[in-house]
Formats: sequence, structure tokens, C-alpha cells
Amino acid sequence: MKPSTGIFVSAVLLILLGLTMFWAAINRGPSGGSPPVDDHAAEGPAVELNREIPPFQLTSAQEETFDTASLEGDVWIASFFFTACPSICKMQNQQIAILQEDFADQDVKFVSITCDPDNDTPAVLRQYAESFQAKPGVWTFLTGDMQQLKEITEDSFQVAFETQTHSDRLMVVDKNGMLRGTFRATDSTEFMRAKKLLKELLAEPYTPQEKEDPKDEVAAKDEPRKQTMDSFQLTDGLDQPFNSKSLEGDIWLGSFFYTSCPGSCIMQNMEKAKLRNEFKDRGLKLVSITCDPDNDTPAALAGYAERFQADPNRWYFCTGEFDYIQKIGSDFFDIKVEPQYHSDRVFLVGRDGKVIDSFRTSLKEQMETLHETLDEMLPAAKDEAPENETEKKD
Repeated sequence: MKPSTGIFVSAVLLILLGLTMFWAAINRGPSGGSPPVDDHAAEGPAVELNREIPPFQLTSAQEETFDTASLEGDVWIASFFFTACPSICKMQNQQIAILQEDFADQDVKFVSITCDPDNDTPAVLRQYAESFQAKPGVWTFLTGDMQQLKEITEDSFQVAFETQTHSDRLMVVDKNGMLRGTFRATDSTEFMRAKKLLKELLAEPYTPQEKEDPKDEVAAKDEPRKQTMDSFQLTDGLDQPFNSKSLEGDIWLGSFFYTSCPGSCIMQNMEKAKLRNEFKDRGLKLVSITCDPDNDTPAALAGYAERFQADPNRWYFCTGEFDYIQKIGSDFFDIKVEPQYHSDRVFLVGRDGKVIDSFRTSLKEQMETLHETLDEMLPAAKDEAPENETEKKD
């Protein structure tokens, strides 16, 4: 090789080396080890704080419906991720794992929502949750229909959300469901601020406030109930006529639901099932009326009733013409019923067929009050002898 050729080759190599070092420098970011930036992290306009995050329902890694209404009274954090993300999501969830440990005895809850539902099935989420030692009941991983996920995230949390594209912020929600702060978990300064806010929110008192839906037109408790219908007739899950007059002399609970409801209806009927079990030997009856009669045939109701091990002689699942069901809602229970829309209340009906009161199944305090009321109204079980009964003499 000629000397001039060697010099030329060396010069080219030096130029290439310089370009490589320059490219690496501009992509490394500022000194001090700033966290890497992922192309999928989405930032939008500033998020409005001190506003309510409406309850929503999604599917958990355990393939169960999860309703954030169950978090009322808890401080909780919402975040967004997808399991195939190799960097930011992983680092973010490692930080959440730290928070889970730091607040293990203080009832802070965590909700992580995937932005890749096609790939992040419940089974995939379960395995992913295990990799971060997520505690069941404390840290819940959620999925659902992409359009539903997008609406919840963009409307409730006001952040951008697309497939494998999401905000990298932790959304901190207080005991009353109010959004109080957003923080990047991968930024050490913001992470410390998030921990400080959590401690402040945990110290705040919690005063339950009943939040009625605008469509829920139940009369105020201190106003006379507008019950203009004395009784109603429907068809039960056995395809037999049901007349509420048949319950005269009984204490019973009425409510509305529909079988395809993924969350609130199930929770409502689970609460009724608990009361059924508690007062099964004391004569309590239950009536559940569908607000989706086009789909909830007697056969569909019978199958749904089996999920709750409902005795058809004690718990009646009923259907009928929708216009008439609406009339029952307005004229008997004094509440508005729409197709696949209803209140989460159960209505306590006395022995004379008159509605005495109503209670929200989503509020623990109201269900405790209902339990106490039933305990006072219902007779003792037949196998429970009265305290003043004297023993028979031989």
C-alpha cells in the first residue's frame, strides 16, 4: 500500500469515529443519567387537578370485573403501560413496586391499565403482575376493549392514549375520588413528591358523600314517597307469572339489573346474595327486575339466577314488556329506568307492599344500615327459641 493511500484510509476512519462519538453524545442526553425516553410515551396538555375521576369498570388479570367504585375511601394510583414495553413501562412499574412496599400497611391501592389489549390478555397480565410481585387486592392490572380503554383514559384522566402509546405519569387519586397530582415515576424528584403527596392524602379525613347519578330520581328520604302503583305483574325465570301481591305479609328487597351488565349489576346482586344468606331462615324475599327484557328472556334469567344459587321460591328474577317495567320503576319504586340503565339501589318493601326506604349497594355504610334494619324487622329463625321461653317440664 502506498503511503498516500494509508493516510487517506486513516483519515476516513477518524472521520467515521468522530461522527459515531458525536451521534452517541447527542443521544445520551444530559449528564447525570436522565431516564431514557420511549417513543411510545405520550404527553398532552396539562392535566386538570382537583376534579372527580368517575368510577369505571374493566377486566382484571383474574378475569373478573373490577369497578373503581370499590376504591372509594382509599388513596390510589392509576398508571398506563403495556407488557411488551422493554424500558419506560418496566422502570415505571418497578417504582410502583417500591410504593407498594413503602405503603404496604396503609391501604394505598394501585391500578395499572394496558394500552395493548390485543396482546395483554388476562393470562399475560397475571404473569406480568407476578414479575413485579404485585399483591392481589392491592395492585390490579386491567384490560378491556381498546375503545373503552381510550375513552376512560382520555375523558377521565385527560391524557393521550393509543395502542402502545400512553402517558408515563402516575395519577394520584384521593379518598373521595379526586385527582390530586400527576408524577413521572422515573424522575427521582417527582417520585419523591409523589410519596410526599401520598402521605398527605392518607392523613386527610374521609367523609363519605352520597353521589347520585342525575338520572337517579329517587325521592329524598325526608320527602313523602310517590308510590302510585300498589302491585305489579311480571314473568319470572321459570316462565311463570309473578305478582308482587303474592309477597304481601313478607319483607322483600327489589332492584333492577340486566344479565349482560359486566360490573355494577353483579356487585349489586352479590350484595343481595349476602343478605339472602344472612337472613335465609327469617323469611326475606328478593325481587330482581331486568331493564333489558329484549335479551333477558326467562331462560336467560334462569341461567343468571344459577350464578347466585338463587332459590326460585325466595329470589325472583323477572322480565316483561319494557314500557311496563319503566312504569314499575316510576310508579312503584319512584325511580327512572332506561334500557340497560338503572340505579344501584335496593328497595326495602314492607309487609303491606309499600316501599319503606332504599339503599345503595355500592356504599358500605348504607348496606350496614340495611342489615341492621332487616335484623330488627324480620322474625327470629324458627330454630332460635325466644330468650323468655321456659323449658318444658318432664
